Amino acid sequence: MLGGGGEYFIAWLLGFAHGLRSMGVSYDLADLIVGTSAGAIVGSAAAADRLGLLRDDIDLSGQFPKLLADLIPTSASNPSQVRARELAEAARDSSVATIQSIGRGAMAARNPPVRNLQLMIDILNLGRSWPNPRFHATTTDCYTGERLVLSQSNNIPISHAVCASVSLPGVFGPTWIGDRLCMDGAMCSTSTHVDLIAGAKRALVVALTDKGPRFSNIPNDIEEELKYVEAAGTKTLLIAADPGKVDLLSPAEIEPTLKAGLDRAVREADRVKAFWA
Repeated sequence: MLGGGGEYFIAWLLGFAHGLRSMGVSYDLADLIVGTSAGAIVGSAAAADRLGLLRDDIDLSGQFPKLLADLIPTSASNPSQVRARELAEAARDSSVATIQSIGRGAMAARNPPVRNLQLMIDILNLGRSWPNPRFHATTTDCYTGERLVLSQSNNIPISHAVCASVSLPGVFGPTWIGDRLCMDGAMCSTSTHVDLIAGAKRALVVALTDKGPRFSNIPNDIEEELKYVEAAGTKTLLIAADPGKVDLLSPAEIEPTLKAGLDRAVREADRVKAFWA
């Protein structure tokens, strides 16, 4: 389970995955990969077996930091974008009405087109086809407030599914999935959707923090989610980046964050190996 957390967490997750791989631990061990927002980008690349091929670009002198930085909007926010972000920040519960209000703001925001983001996802996955049936991406229907779990069975390009999961209100998207306009998969009561794997033998959960995303104030307690799935017989291991006070959308954070994720993986590798053994 790979959670959300902006461009910062995309970089951290890529560094973390690269570090684990260098220590002999691969996401290939997972029978199921569920990605939300940032986690959807990295999860799709992992499912496509692209993380190994990206290892040279993950080097701090490589091209990936620049590619990722180019995706971040640099122009000043317009009033519709500010309004969309304020609706998310004002949320204090995870009711359908609250999610729908955020969705209305997302639909009304005049954001940059998502085609650059879709192009990057196509590059990461070497095409638009679904990388592997193991991969699933979460998103949220702006109009109904429903969670959608997208998979190979939906018969859509992988870039569309991941863009929907990453469509942060007031920043990116929203993205059309069929006849639904969809926003970030973390715009709900969870940033990781751990409940989806209740009953599995074990689940590695990699999240930005142990409390939830930082782009809204929707209550989100990952520890309670873990208790729920553990009660269903699923053994869990939570690894949280816990970045402190950083700008999750700042290009300046990308290069040091890649290294931070890699360093953390080196420290956690033995624990992850033991967990997956």
